[in-house]
Amino acid sequence: MHSIQRKTILYAGGCFMLLFVALLVAIYMEMNHTVVPLNRSLTQQVVNARSDQINDWFNQRIDEIDMLASLASDHQWTRKELLQETRKLEAKKKEEYESIRVVDSKANSWSLNDRPFSILNRHYYRNMIDSKARYVVSNPIISKANGAEIVVILYRVNPAVNQEVVYIAAAVSTDKVKEIAQDIALYDQSGQLIVNHSVLANGSTSQIHKIKDDSNEEVSLFKAPIQSVQGWKLVLKVPNSQLSLAVMKTQRTALLVGVLIGGVFIVLLTLLASSIIRPIQSLRLVMKKVQEGDQAIRADESRKDEIGDLGRSLNEMLVQLYRSEQEKKEIELKLVYEQIKPHFLYNTLDTIQWMAQDYGADNVVEMVEALSTYFRLGLGSGSLYIPLEQEFYHIESYLHIQCVRYEDILDYELRYDEKLLRHKVIRFMLQPLVENAIYHGIKPLGDRKYTISILAYEEAPYIIIQVENNGAMIPTDRLEQINHALQEDKYNSSATGFGLYSVNHRIRLAFGDEYGLTVCSGGGVTKMIVKIPLNWEWNEDVEDHNRR
Repeated sequence: MHSIQRKTILYAGGCFMLLFVALLVAIYMEMNHTVVPLNRSLTQQVVNARSDQINDWFNQRIDEIDMLASLASDHQWTRKELLQETRKLEAKKKEEYESIRVVDSKANSWSLNDRPFSILNRHYYRNMIDSKARYVVSNPIISKANGAEIVVILYRVNPAVNQEVVYIAAAVSTDKVKEIAQDIALYDQSGQLIVNHSVLANGSTSQIHKIKDDSNEEVSLFKAPIQSVQGWKLVLKVPNSQLSLAVMKTQRTALLVGVLIGGVFIVLLTLLASSIIRPIQSLRLVMKKVQEGDQAIRADESRKDEIGDLGRSLNEMLVQLYRSEQEKKEIELKLVYEQIKPHFLYNTLDTIQWMAQDYGADNVVEMVEALSTYFRLGLGSGSLYIPLEQEFYHIESYLHIQCVRYEDILDYELRYDEKLLRHKVIRFMLQPLVENAIYHGIKPLGDRKYTISILAYEEAPYIIIQVENNGAMIPTDRLEQINHALQEDKYNSSATGFGLYSVNHRIRLAFGDEYGLTVCSGGGVTKMIVKIPLNWEWNEDVEDHNRR
């Protein structure tokens, strides 16, 4: 039994190790094919989202300046009137704008408070002159007013109001866009805003040309352009080892968890196998002692699990076995005694018959002969199934005896198809039906002679046997109650009585639920109709085994 325990632990542990190794390999392969590309995709999505956010911020500023330009064109504002409106926008959006100025046709930049200055040689002004764009955005420059890093959005007033109002120049701080760019913070890295190949971050302007960091480690660059500002893009530089870091951490975690679970699994498996093997060994010992003839031994019933149930079942089986053996011995003794009775009965009836013949009592001779035939066929070999011909001989003997007793009220007739006589039917099937017809259909009337007719005919694939009488009819409600009880195949003394129930029940047990007994009553005739299969296999060995 210990070998079973070892085999259980070995097989289960081996299966666990194989599954665990296969799981590690599957995790490694799947994560390499999915997690790293997924990390790249998600990182690019974050960079794109931050780029869109910067783009939206610029679009908001451009829309605000576009509104000023449209109002100036529609209302033909003078430079002073436009500057007064720009002062209101500066006050409302003071965190976004450093200043908003008006540029005339000679490239002079005007404000309400400061003296004008020329932007004729500024790069962004040259870009505006050379292009037909609505606006241009300058590279980052340092404001002379407060030293802050700014960009200038130069917007064209179209159509121009006059020579004094040609462009609107809005200086906006780069702090907001740098904050958005650096807010990515993925893999311990921050985004960088690139302006014409220069980094816009913390006031520095270093160049980016390599895809390796300072430690010569391979890195990946994630880029997203700023659509509203030409030449601007957002870049995030991430070492490749950071992208696959989740794979390595997952593998290490899976390995650690697997080792812990494997250890706990082996311990629990050992305890489980031991808890199963020990009670099985105990049951095996009990069975061995039973095999040796110890009838006092019993299994332990204290356990509350399946092993305990098995022990209780074993004990009950032993009790029933010993009881059955005792009953078998008693029955064998009774059978030896009972075997004397049929022979004694036949011999006694033969003696009575010869004595009646000596006295010339022919009626007595005929009655005794019919009774002897009835008992011989009824008690005969004890077979469960007999030919239909023998069943008719038996019921005819019974009817002959009953006709002698009720000669004034009872007559009978038998009609059958002779080719059916060799078919096997259930033993003692018709006598309860005939008896029911006599005692419930004919005897209660007793005013004249009535007839019981027994018919057997083929109605493929069935054999139909009818027991009819023209005596008392059965009320409709009573008839429904009888047929319902027969259909349910449940004994109900108030509905069918034991005779009808036993015939129907034995037919169903022998042939199946589609066969059995039904009763109908009407038109002066009550019929008890038996339906059994025409062709069915009959095995004498099986019958003999069931009878024993």
